[in-house]
Amino acid sequence: MKWGILATGNIAKKFASTINQMSKENEQLVAVGSRNIESAKAFAKEHDIPRYYDSYEALVKDQDVEVVYVATPNTLHYENCRLCLEHGKHVLCEKPFTINDKQAQELYRLARDRHLFIMEGLWIWFLPLYDRLRSILQQGVIGKIKHISCQYGFVATGARKERKFNPALGGGALLDIGIYNLGFLRIVTGDEPQNVETQKVHINEYGTDDYSCLKLTYNDGCTAESVQTIGQELKRNARIEGTKGSIFLPDFQHAETMILEVEGKEPETIECPVDINGFEYEIREVSRCVKLGYCSSDVYTAKDSIALTRMMYDIRTSWSEADMKTVIIYASVHHNNTKKIVDAIADEYGVDIIDAAKITEKDLSGYDLIGFASGIYFGKMHQSVINFAEVNLPENKDVFLICTYGGKPVFDSIKGIIKEKQGRIVGEFSCKGYDTFGPFKLIGGISKGHPDKNDLDNVKAFFKELCKNRN
Repeated sequence: MKWGILATGNIAKKFASTINQMSKENEQLVAVGSRNIESAKAFAKEHDIPRYYDSYEALVKDQDVEVVYVATPNTLHYENCRLCLEHGKHVLCEKPFTINDKQAQELYRLARDRHLFIMEGLWIWFLPLYDRLRSILQQGVIGKIKHISCQYGFVATGARKERKFNPALGGGALLDIGIYNLGFLRIVTGDEPQNVETQKVHINEYGTDDYSCLKLTYNDGCTAESVQTIGQELKRNARIEGTKGSIFLPDFQHAETMILEVEGKEPETIECPVDINGFEYEIREVSRCVKLGYCSSDVYTAKDSIALTRMMYDIRTSWSEADMKTVIIYASVHHNNTKKIVDAIADEYGVDIIDAAKITEKDLSGYDLIGFASGIYFGKMHQSVINFAEVNLPENKDVFLICTYGGKPVFDSIKGIIKEKQGRIVGEFSCKGYDTFGPFKLIGGISKGHPDKNDLDNVKAFFKELCKNRN
């Protein structure tokens, strides 16, 4: 196939080198595009590419280009892939595919609509050793899988470190190399985990992760541990433990060797060397699928890619929720309905709470997000929430509001205070059916046992979505 390369970084150089060693398979480079003409020219000269362009738009308009390899920073993948598809080009996009699963789903949908092929470049998926590994596991050679572990870490310095951690470029260890760990776990299990727990994460001065340890639990009882870090050297080891034996991979990324140990037998070293450097297998997969008229791979499927993208997004979102310093102000009353709602968020996400009926002054300047919650409007009691906002709410803060039963008058007053202090209301929640003040709604709400489980689940979902939208 005739390839164009979009961007000229280090990963693009490795890809270009691979294509140039596949000419006997009718793979060839015909064009490269960069935002810098000198960079494009130098890249073209180094890799014997006949045409080079000073923009991505010019590259995708080249009629000779059949398929484009997208090698831009993570946050640009969606728009760059979309540009290629809209100009009739098949796409191989460097991992991670997109920042969130909604973007991934949209790209696969657009490819189907345009009868074009698109795939995430998770190249390890196609390595020969993993074909052999899948066969061994399917045959039950090591029995039922009980536990899997994998780790990957390296040290980045200087300008490379800044690129790896830059949040504007989709930086952080999870997106950069954690995709290999999580991809490996999906190769082994063939499934999505039932639960993913962050056992430890470290957020650096850039605001992105440089270390995380994840525990994954699967429906069949299998557990897994994944460690990914940019800041310390870790050998890319992986181990699969079963009821009858185990498999050890000394390098699960550049996977060419594994050691099989089965009870009652001598350890067996299995070698499956690659032809070039490992990239050739994903390139062959693209050509195979395009020839067959596929819009996505039936080996590394759209479902696989979207699931991994969603998992990483959910993990990163949970870190943001935990890292975001939040406080909710409410006023206690005798039936404690509002406190139950506030406690539901505090218990789930560890946010601070302040009872304005007991605390009248508090420095809120250190909080990223400030919430006000109110229920039945007992004049003097709930006036304390309004008074607290007037005295303590800093300027230019993000604020959310939670209205339980009859709290609307408090809402209206606080909205005025937020406006005066140039704040921004980022979300409002009202318990369904009880968002206005009135004696009948008041009595009905209490007599029906509100807040009930639905109310508590809904307010937690509201807060979770609120945090996601701030990322």
